[in-house]
Amino acid sequence: MQSQEIKGNLARLLATENLIVEHRKTSTASFDVDRRVLTLPMWDKASGTVYDLLVGHEVGHALFTPNEDWKEIYDCPMDFVNVIEDARIEKLMKRKFPGLRKSFAGGYRELNDLDFFDIKDQDLSKFSLIDRINLHFKIGASAMLPFSIEEKVFVARTDIAETFEEVLQIAVDVYKFSNKTETPMTHEEMLETAQQREGENENNDDEETDPQQFDEGKAPPQPQAGTNNAGSIDNEDEEIEEDSSEGGETSETQSAFDSASEKLSSFRGRDPIYVEIPEAIDLNNIIVNWTTLHDWIDFHAVEPELYEHVDNLYYEFRKQSQKEVNYLVKEFECRKSADAYARAGQSKTGVLDTSKLHTYKYSDDIFKKVTVLPDGKNHGLLFVLDWSGSMANELMETVKQLLNLTAFCKKVQIPFEVYAFTNEWVAAKRAMEGESNYMSYDYPGVEKNTVYINKEYFHMMNFISSRSNARDYERQCKNLFREVSCYKSYSGFQSTFGVGLSGTPLNEAIVCLNYIIPQFKQKNDLQKVNVCILSDGESCAAAYGHEVYLDHKDEYAVRPRRIDWYQTLRDRKTGITYKQFDSENVTNIFIQQLRDRNPNVNVLGFRILAGSQLQNFVGRYADFDGYSQVQKQWKKEKSAIIKNPTAYTALYAISNNSLSENTDFNVESGAKKGEITRAFKKMLGSKSTNKKLLSSFIEYVA
Repeated sequence: MQSQEIKGNLARLLATENLIVEHRKTSTASFDVDRRVLTLPMWDKASGTVYDLLVGHEVGHALFTPNEDWKEIYDCPMDFVNVIEDARIEKLMKRKFPGLRKSFAGGYRELNDLDFFDIKDQDLSKFSLIDRINLHFKIGASAMLPFSIEEKVFVARTDIAETFEEVLQIAVDVYKFSNKTETPMTHEEMLETAQQREGENENNDDEETDPQQFDEGKAPPQPQAGTNNAGSIDNEDEEIEEDSSEGGETSETQSAFDSASEKLSSFRGRDPIYVEIPEAIDLNNIIVNWTTLHDWIDFHAVEPELYEHVDNLYYEFRKQSQKEVNYLVKEFECRKSADAYARAGQSKTGVLDTSKLHTYKYSDDIFKKVTVLPDGKNHGLLFVLDWSGSMANELMETVKQLLNLTAFCKKVQIPFEVYAFTNEWVAAKRAMEGESNYMSYDYPGVEKNTVYINKEYFHMMNFISSRSNARDYERQCKNLFREVSCYKSYSGFQSTFGVGLSGTPLNEAIVCLNYIIPQFKQKNDLQKVNVCILSDGESCAAAYGHEVYLDHKDEYAVRPRRIDWYQTLRDRKTGITYKQFDSENVTNIFIQQLRDRNPNVNVLGFRILAGSQLQNFVGRYADFDGYSQVQKQWKKEKSAIIKNPTAYTALYAISNNSLSENTDFNVESGAKKGEITRAFKKMLGSKSTNKKLLSSFIEYVA
């Protein structure tokens, strides 16, 4: 796969345009001039030289073959035009990129050694003119292909052709010449015929034909069918067979080449289906702005006394979390100062330092210096919260960590947004619009071979935003705390209609980040963005637009289909084609695509899981070689920093049990010394674990 990507990039560089490069189960390379699609075969058995030949040849079509319909003007088979045009574009490619000369010569030599043109032990003089021209310009003059004097004219014209119009005219002339009844003669036959004609001319000079030598009423004898200029006589069947081979509309050598090409591939599966990220997404329809969301939540909070207990718990949490937030701020400022010091430099001002004037005899350093601190990068944070049903038991503790991080961002003035992905907001949206009829199950916006984002069902709720003032920020945090409290036993109210937990459209959220991040950077004038994904499991299946045939309508339609096997993600903006999807790598590929398109973005993953899920999680998202170290850290600290993640910038695993553990130092009165010691160690251990994770997180933010 890596070799295919390299060859694809080579093709784009040579063509000086962002071509679509597809690798398919096909006999040879081809280029669609209209769609600008370069198709390369999956020749895993071919050498690099042969692959370079294919790429150089098809890029020649991309650069020099015009996109025009010539068939109505020129009456000529396609094979004839292809052979002549191949010779022209390869000549132009060698002229434009001299380094390709070696690839063309070596590639065709290697293919000829494998008898790709099916000419081994055959009399080349018996091949049609178009086949001999094809061999002459591909194998080279070393093949010693025979051409008659008339045929050499076509070879010379092909050699000097510069325009596509010349190619078409040459192809027409070769086709007409090939359809003559005469069989092409070899060089020896041509010499013999010339000698015979000289003898006949001498006899004609000495004698005149006697008109009486034939009986009256009898016509002079006519040449028998199949007589050629050399005087040899063949029967009619042989003549017809030769005429069909000479005057045919295909190139036998090219057909043999296409057939032999299949031997270079061991690929036996289906052709991959190339899918792409949507060209544009209407974020106004996807994102539920915080003002709309919290107005809707407040509208349904009609009985304040129901929330009194939960609100008290919220205020108590805020008070206790101040130490953790202050630790984050301290760690951030320390790292920020250390980074600034590392980048600091000193320069001379040109102003004399009077305290050093007395050293002028033995030192040149008598000028004042100034320390220059270059401006640091502006950072921003995007939090993506898993709002799925499986998060119900861990949601409260996850949100508490999230609220601490937003409080930290507020203190150090880092722009941030908190989004929760959901499929439930559609109910609230319909209620606001007064719709009560049955929902349509059409597929709005589905496009062929494009990742499908259902704009009716998929939304990202903007729970907390740095764009709010202090009062609104407190309102956002309290409402979020209330919503997650619904899934705890101590709440006496239900979640707001349309804000309940749903499925896990994580992949759709990652795709939408391709458009959220640039907008977020532009609005806040940021150089770097950190994306934090907090979840407890895998995403639901993503979909793409797949063309299907509808029997009952006798037509084709595009319908969403699950992304699993045989699909390959391709990003036209970056020019990268990713490895084929399977049942486990979909999220990894989408994250890698997001990072490739946005180089200054860190994607940090926080996964909340049970110890029994750790092995599967590491195997899916990271290099499994370091699992033993991860396991040791997990057993000791109930959390782990996963080394060498596949797609994430950094990956953290957190035990779902450790989140709910109380880190306060609580012992009963009259407790024994051992109990006090254990409680103290437990508190310190838990705080130490939190600090390690937070310190690692700060490394990317500072």
